[in-house]
Amino acid sequence: MNLLALATADEQIDVYRAKGQRVFGVTRDESAGKVTSMQWKPDGQSLAVAFGHTMCIASAHTGKVMYRKKSLASSKAPICCLGWATHFTNIQAVRITLAQLADRLTLDDLLKSLGKATKPSGVLDLPTELALIDVATSLPKLPTLPIGGSQGDVFSSRSSLDTLFKPLSTSSANFADVLVIGHEDGTIHISMSEDFTIGSFSLEDMGPDLTGTKLFLHCSHPCSTTHALLVSPNPDHLEVLQLIPFDLRLLSSAGRYLSLLAAKVTELHNLQRYLCQVQEQIASEIRTSQDLPSKFMRNIDESLREKSDCTWVQAAYHLVVTGHCYLDVKEWLVDELGERGHRRWDKAVTMGYETVRRLTHENLLPALDRMGVLISRLRGLSRFQPSDIMLGLSTPELDNMLDSVHCLQLVSHHLLKCAGLELQQFAHFSVWLRHEIERQAADPASASAQEVVDKDTDLNYASILEYIEGAMTHSQMPIYSGSQGEKQSQLNQDVGGGLLFELYKKELIAVGAGHTVRKHLPGLCSLGLHFQRQSDSFFEHISETQRRNVHFGTAVPLGQGISAYTDTRMVDEKTSEASAHFSIYVATGRSQPQSCVNITQVTLIVESGVSSTKSVKHAWVSVPDGAIRSLKFIDDEFIMLALVEPDVSRLVRIGYRPQDKFSSGLTYKSGSLDSTAKSCEYDLRNPKALAQHTIHKFPAGQAWTPQTLEINGHVGKMICVLAEDKVHYRQYVINRLDEEADGSEELDLAMLGKYALVMNTEAQELEYEHMPVLESTLSTDASARHNAEQQLLQAAELNFSGYVETLARELANEQAQPHIRSAAGIALKNAFSAREYTRLRDLQMRWRERVSDGDKSSVKGLALGTLASKDSRAGQSAAQFVASIAAIEIPRNQWPELMPALVTNVGEGDDRLKQASLVTIGYICESDDAELRDSLVQHSNAILTAVVQGARKEETNLDVRYAAIVALSDSLEFVRTNFENEGERNYIMQVICEATQSGDSRIESGAYGCLNRIMGLYYDKMRFYMEKALFGLTILGMKSQEEDVAKLAIEFWCTVCEEELAIEDDNAMTQAEGGSELRPYFNFSRVAAREVVPVLLELLAQQDEDAAEEDYNISRAAYQCLQLFAQSVGGDIVQAVLGFVELNLRHADWHWRDAAVSAFGAIMEGPDEKMLEPLIKQALPVLIDMMNDSVVQVKDSAAYTLGRICENVSESIDQQTHLTPLIRSLFAGLSSNPKMAGSCCWALMNLTDRFAGEPGAQINPLSAHFQDSITHILKVTESSPEGDAQVRMAAYEVLNAFVQSAANESLPIVARLSDVILQRLENTIPMQQQIVSVDDRNTLEEIQTSLSSALLAIIQRLEREIKPQADRIMHVLLQVLNSVGAKSSVPDTVFATVGALANALEEDFAKYMDSFTPFLYNALGNQEEPALCAMAVGLVSDITRSLSEASQPYCDAFMNYLLQILSGAANGHQLRPAILQCFGDMAQAIGAQFEKYLSVVSQVLNQSSTMTLSDGAFEMFDYFVSLREGILDAWDGAILAMKHGEVNALRPHVHSIIKFLHLVSQDPNRSEALLRAAMGVTGDLADAFPGGEFAEAFRSDWMTQLIREVRSSQEYSARTKETARWAREQIKRQGTGGQGTQMS
Repeated sequence: MNLLALATADEQIDVYRAKGQRVFGVTRDESAGKVTSMQWKPDGQSLAVAFGHTMCIASAHTGKVMYRKKSLASSKAPICCLGWATHFTNIQAVRITLAQLADRLTLDDLLKSLGKATKPSGVLDLPTELALIDVATSLPKLPTLPIGGSQGDVFSSRSSLDTLFKPLSTSSANFADVLVIGHEDGTIHISMSEDFTIGSFSLEDMGPDLTGTKLFLHCSHPCSTTHALLVSPNPDHLEVLQLIPFDLRLLSSAGRYLSLLAAKVTELHNLQRYLCQVQEQIASEIRTSQDLPSKFMRNIDESLREKSDCTWVQAAYHLVVTGHCYLDVKEWLVDELGERGHRRWDKAVTMGYETVRRLTHENLLPALDRMGVLISRLRGLSRFQPSDIMLGLSTPELDNMLDSVHCLQLVSHHLLKCAGLELQQFAHFSVWLRHEIERQAADPASASAQEVVDKDTDLNYASILEYIEGAMTHSQMPIYSGSQGEKQSQLNQDVGGGLLFELYKKELIAVGAGHTVRKHLPGLCSLGLHFQRQSDSFFEHISETQRRNVHFGTAVPLGQGISAYTDTRMVDEKTSEASAHFSIYVATGRSQPQSCVNITQVTLIVESGVSSTKSVKHAWVSVPDGAIRSLKFIDDEFIMLALVEPDVSRLVRIGYRPQDKFSSGLTYKSGSLDSTAKSCEYDLRNPKALAQHTIHKFPAGQAWTPQTLEINGHVGKMICVLAEDKVHYRQYVINRLDEEADGSEELDLAMLGKYALVMNTEAQELEYEHMPVLESTLSTDASARHNAEQQLLQAAELNFSGYVETLARELANEQAQPHIRSAAGIALKNAFSAREYTRLRDLQMRWRERVSDGDKSSVKGLALGTLASKDSRAGQSAAQFVASIAAIEIPRNQWPELMPALVTNVGEGDDRLKQASLVTIGYICESDDAELRDSLVQHSNAILTAVVQGARKEETNLDVRYAAIVALSDSLEFVRTNFENEGERNYIMQVICEATQSGDSRIESGAYGCLNRIMGLYYDKMRFYMEKALFGLTILGMKSQEEDVAKLAIEFWCTVCEEELAIEDDNAMTQAEGGSELRPYFNFSRVAAREVVPVLLELLAQQDEDAAEEDYNISRAAYQCLQLFAQSVGGDIVQAVLGFVELNLRHADWHWRDAAVSAFGAIMEGPDEKMLEPLIKQALPVLIDMMNDSVVQVKDSAAYTLGRICENVSESIDQQTHLTPLIRSLFAGLSSNPKMAGSCCWALMNLTDRFAGEPGAQINPLSAHFQDSITHILKVTESSPEGDAQVRMAAYEVLNAFVQSAANESLPIVARLSDVILQRLENTIPMQQQIVSVDDRNTLEEIQTSLSSALLAIIQRLEREIKPQADRIMHVLLQVLNSVGAKSSVPDTVFATVGALANALEEDFAKYMDSFTPFLYNALGNQEEPALCAMAVGLVSDITRSLSEASQPYCDAFMNYLLQILSGAANGHQLRPAILQCFGDMAQAIGAQFEKYLSVVSQVLNQSSTMTLSDGAFEMFDYFVSLREGILDAWDGAILAMKHGEVNALRPHVHSIIKFLHLVSQDPNRSEALLRAAMGVTGDLADAFPGGEFAEAFRSDWMTQLIREVRSSQEYSARTKETARWAREQIKRQGTGGQGTQMS
């Protein structure tokens, strides 16, 4: 698998496959710096990336960061270079093998096989082989961990754990990996296996000539223990290059034992990290399980101390023993705790205990077992290692570490035991607590009280009392889990030089015997820290030993004057001498004084693992002037050059050693660079020589210039060429450079190429075993589920055809387990479905282009065959799959046999096949795909035949009949031709009407659903059926005992009213336009009102007192229908409703009182206001009085009705008579109960709209109540308990409404209010540190959002007067932004508030920009949160408009981020209109300075102009129109910016603008705003070029017609028509040289 790693412009790393599919990304921490270096591990399994001071290592298989560490060396300087090398541990054996198999085996083959063939034939070294056997493979795999803790998500997936704890095979011991890290201050850090540190070395300590140098490049050879470092003072201008060899003698001395040690030390590090995360999660779970009970107990403790001088523990003990309950405890149990609180308490504690037990049993103990095995193995290696091998292992240190592991195991077992015991006690306590809540809440005289008492006999009082006295307030679990704050000194004092395990054992036995537990008995965390200190000392001892085996040689100066392009390679010279000879070749390119490449050969002699310099020689290659762009060594023979000439770009390959196959080779001579320049020159300026070595030319007709080369791989080498624009790249096979790799086309990665590409061609393809993966997609473990889903996505990308066929076979497999088949069905559905239209089209294109016709036939056959499955879920999944394929193929006539097959199934198949086939038809017909819906019309006969056959009363299987009814409902839109035929229509209606009387509630509700759709689609055909059947059937259905049936029967009349209201509007519009073709109108609602309305009024009384606000029940359906009847029939409904209201308004049953109040509110829209006004004035005092009803549902309905009056008939409210009691009653309702908060707030907001008066008025009717209202709202929001978030949010909305409606007289109150809101917002910032649960976070975010919204309203109302508070506001808002976490919704509101402040302050906002822009840039770059990104784009517009020319210093960054969003796949499409409008605002703000952006903006606008709206894509209409409005806004801003300064810069774009205006004029898809924008652009463009050079275009027929059409339209506002008139005036001035006026 060929992978490409690229560093992006925003300092992220993205890894791609060769054809551009993104595999994964490596994100940096916010504190990390820029990308300074990256390097693949030689085996291709990992990628190392340096971000400033931080280095990350990511797995190539999972994409997860497996290792992240800061300050790798003693150096505090940033990292500047990474080098990663592989070495054979038995070099002599490798050389023998290569010599014996020279004709069949190469070094590249060995590297490809990772050392498997390095062992020569002969007798095995049995002790060594036994030492390398990894017994850990027999241990169970460690389970995954939930995401969280200091280690992030590194342990959250199975694949990550398998990578981290990969067992060491005997073949893996044949090689060792060495990682070299260079820092800016010259520090060199060397390690093995990521975590096995050898040591850090300073270049300054190696000689005075190396002061100030740093690592630039690194090279090595697998058969050598010598490395070479290329160092330079300044890598950007390589004035002095020096080569430093260093020898890792430990590789030759320790051999295969070193690989074993490195692997085990790394595994030990990873186990420590794993244990650390387990301990963190255990401690977190213990805290979380105790937090909620502690809150509950603190509340009751405070009350008991004040009134009864006792605590909850004493009161609970007293209650258990005596049965007597203190009054305060009773109130707390019933009113505060209650059933809901008890459930929360029980859930928190039980889940906490269970999670601790699971983490301890499944994660902690297995990890400790593995740790013990690992340390034992190291201990054995320490005791029995060969005497001639120095590994640095200390047996006493390992004994102490093993003792600590035994202690951890002991404490873990006791923690597990403690959690189980306390959980058992709590279970009894929880049952008792629930029993007491029920007993105290019951009426002592009722039968239910006796039932509660009878349950008392099952309680285990001994366990209850034990829990109350002990674990309820003094759990033992924190003692065992420990605290990281404990002091290490305690451990050392207690041990006294002995074994820690014995101390623990003695103490824990004492605990078990009931003795007092020591206060400072160290727990898991302290033991973990103790073990970490021991292991750190152990690691340091090893590192010190190995550090002594690192030898740095003398620096070799390479010369001066070389710059720009450098590469290096180490080559085994394979001489016959006893000592090893290696040559280090350093190639550098330069352009002055002439273009050339210098290759320096430094030959080293290696004896006994120590190298010395034998010779330094130079060779020269002259190239055409200014031509060289990049160079890379290919292998041990050839080097590749990228040359760019004026007429052609080429890749040139030359041999750099004497055994060059094409020529006699380069001549190397000793001496200085200058002295050897002419004597050993090889000239490529000669056209013949250049042509001889050219192996690829880039086509001259393409603007494609190579910039960077990357070459990697061992067998089948690949080369990647990055273009000069750092946006495109091409990939080739080295030996076939006339072809691009895999026939791939040029790839566009859209602004990803900031650094050179880093290639990996060694990582193996991910294995795809569908059974385990499918099972994991259903896992309850989120990380396992996510990992499985990612594997499926990768499998689909690699081989979509095979992926789909495999899943289809698994779905069709009757022997497979049902849940596996379900998972296969879900995966198939996901492979063909997407929410976004463009993504859906991409998925459908994948089926069309990447699956052969034969494979398509096979997959479709499997899907159709599965419809007959005995497993109904498999049949259901197959139906969805068939529908997905049908959506692609039916519009293209590629599956003509589908519909006939489904009809045959319904007619001849068994019941299962009938049902599945009908479900399939339903899925096909319910699709929103416009192409499919158009195509289904031609299949209407087949569809209707199947569904009507299944829906008949003769069908005995009710499941089949129900499926047919559902499919019929979905297909009604496509059978219009059949509905036009009276005979067919009568039969369809007969089948549906009979279904309403089937006796099966599913079929009846489905039938009424069909009638609803028919009424909406075929109203003009319904007169006959309404008279004959539908009127009576629907009345009967409304009275049905089945709720679903009744609701759909009610909705039938809702549809009738909605359709008739729409017909009235359409006919009125037609008549206004002078038309005569009116739609048929039968007045069904008016005729039926006399019979239907009384039924609706009765149904209003069927409320469900437990219904949630969002529940849609019969009562709410009846209310909605009554509203629509009022709008449809007007005043005719009033009399019937008034009679019902008068009869039931004082009814004893609250259901009827509530129905009466709701009925009155329902008719507030529709009847004439003059008819309603006297009724409302008479009813208002009664309604206000009903706000004091004893039942909250009635009060809520009264508040909602008052809101309806304020919204629709507000003139009926008398300021003098009604306003004061109305405000008081609504505020009283707001405080009384959370259930009615929404209605009260809605009514108050409508009331403020009614009495706000004119904007900017000095006084309004609300002024007298303003101070009291604000005070009341602040009191409600401050005293609202935690659970009443709904009340608090609603109250803040009312506060915003009052602020926005404030008259000028009330502005001082608003100004003082800002202090209160700011103080509250400041108080929320420290609360971030107190969050212990998701509920806490949600509550805090809701408070901060509400407060920010209130601040936004204040700023908008005070406008410029907010300036005195601006500093404090910005300070608080920046603190909030800095404290909130990722994925928070708070920044959206904060950004809106900042935008309002910028609008208010205008240029004065500039002083906050430097502090605020980091947050703004972060939001613009955060494309994973579209809402925040969109808000940031809008904020850029606000800021540029406000700051005007002062925004110019920030426009470069703004423009870069906006262009990145446009190029991204995530939000570029969605945010494009807003971004284009932002371009226009930016242009108007900075004026002529916008010229630097005009070129790139014009490209974006021209590209956007080509987008068209396909027929039937109605869901895209609004987007399409807004996109064109954005284009015109951008052009208009650019025109206004340029026309008073650099107008000539605009000239090349005039024809593009006029062309787009022409396109708008011809397109029927346009809005008034779009045409107004078109007129503005037309006028401004004509005003910018008044000389007449474009007069012909301006006076073209289409433009004249467009302006006339806009000016004369009766539909458009005066503003639009005035803009068109102004544009016409500017056009008339063309050629006169007159100067027009700007129109905004």
